[in-house]
Amino acid sequence: MRRALGFTLLEVLIAMTIFSILGLASNQMLRSVSSIESQMEERTDEYRTLVRVFKMIDRDISALVYRGVRDEFGDPIAAVSVNQGLYPLEFTRGGWRNPLKLPRSQLQRVAYQYNGEALQRVVWLVLDRAQDATPRVQTLMTGVTDFKVSLIKADGSRQEVITAEDGDELPVGIEIRITTELWGDLIRRVNLPEYIPFAMQGGTGALEAENNVNDIETDQNDEFDPASQPLSPSLDERAL
Repeated sequence: MRRALGFTLLEVLIAMTIFSILGLASNQMLRSVSSIESQMEERTDEYRTLVRVFKMIDRDISALVYRGVRDEFGDPIAAVSVNQGLYPLEFTRGGWRNPLKLPRSQLQRVAYQYNGEALQRVVWLVLDRAQDATPRVQTLMTGVTDFKVSLIKADGSRQEVITAEDGDELPVGIEIRITTELWGDLIRRVNLPEYIPFAMQGGTGALEAENNVNDIETDQNDEFDPASQPLSPSLDERAL
């Protein structure tokens, strides 16, 4: 009598167990790879946001113009205001492009603030504000836990505000510290442009001065888009 060929029940059960283990292991591996890829995409997006924020800060400060303004009540505000008033950092910048040739200034008042949750950029469409002037607010980055600004003097020391006792000794730079949940403390140091009184920037007055500083940015499409300028190598302690 010939013996029947085939697998016994025990052999079939063992094979099914092995294939089940391999299938579970493959599924876990696939889920892990998918999770890592998702986290990497999320971190990459957050890193790009961080780079855009610092590019915007660099661009704004590099285009700084020493032109003071008046607030809604007619009170003067310095060209550069640090830790005074409502905003930790507020200043006038040039290079606000006007491709439609609208009847407006090509200078722009810019401020940065921390609202308790996010870092925001505030801009005004006019320099000297009326009582009904409403600024535009753009959220730059969420997950921020603190935002501090200090001034850098020529000897390297720091100060919180510019006071009358400082005399003619103007700061040479601005130090910006952003604390985030993900990246921790991030410090940016940006040099301030050389001080030139606004009235002296144009030979025929303020209008010519505004036209001159309009060439500072050629890559900016509107008041919110970051320019495609390289980052300065001044970000330390948590280098990008």
